[in-house]
Amino acid sequence: MPHTSRKKHPHPNNTLQAQKRLQITDATTGWTHVTTSGKARRCARTTKDQQSQSQFQSPTTKEEKEKETETFHPAEAPPTTTLDSLKSQFTQIQRTWKESTTCDVVKRTLHNILLPPQLQSRESNTDNTQQSHTTTWNKHNGIGTGIDRRLVSLYQLAALVHVIASISSSSSAHPTIKTYAQDPVFNTLDTALLSSLDITVLESPHAFEKVTPRTFLFCPGAERTHLEQLLALDPAFVFGGPLEDVESEVVSAFVKRRGSVRLPLFEAQEHAFWNMRVYYPLEKEGEE
Repeated sequence: MPHTSRKKHPHPNNTLQAQKRLQITDATTGWTHVTTSGKARRCARTTKDQQSQSQFQSPTTKEEKEKETETFHPAEAPPTTTLDSLKSQFTQIQRTWKESTTCDVVKRTLHNILLPPQLQSRESNTDNTQQSHTTTWNKHNGIGTGIDRRLVSLYQLAALVHVIASISSSSSAHPTIKTYAQDPVFNTLDTALLSSLDITVLESPHAFEKVTPRTFLFCPGAERTHLEQLLALDPAFVFGGPLEDVESEVVSAFVKRRGSVRLPLFEAQEHAFWNMRVYYPLEKEGEE
């Protein structure tokens, strides 16, 4: 008889393939996101007129092609996740971060490089209400979404909040720290959580425009495309890297002008700060 009663079993490789995380990299913008769901997708941002015209013609100039910026659409947070539950989880994560040796090293490093006399020499011509800027982005697929990199993102956010507090307390003038966050895939919960921490979310790439020689750039896991763009603006301090591993003339030139302190292993979530450093201006050494 024909084997009509034989059941077909899915190939093991098919099951494994379905469980694999997808890392999506946009070669044009440099954004990288990790997702385990097909709900996170990438599409080109176009107008209705462009969509109707695309059937007949395509962009013929480089300038026109650059206008078609690609955007990432995140998977939204699970229905059971609320802002209150996210805040509660973040509070616990902050506690874990503050109890770590990694946090201790960051705290001592910032104390040494952000002394008031050092800041005054770099900011003598600025308004005290705008003495320091902190620019950050989260390169993973949303803080509030139920994906693999969510905890990494939250621990990095806890470190950022700690950096902001350290910068603020380091100056006798008590400057207002303007902090900006940027990621093309921030969802509504991400934005709400960041807003509750006095962090302003800007659409990509507007946060890049805020970078100046007075900026503390918080960019763990940044791609080379972004590093070359940002470090060319000579931000005063950088939290991220390791920059020494990046093959780029712009990045190498920046590293030569900076000292750095390597962060120890963060045992609670080692991927959050793996081999990262805090970079600071060499000219600050020895100043009274």
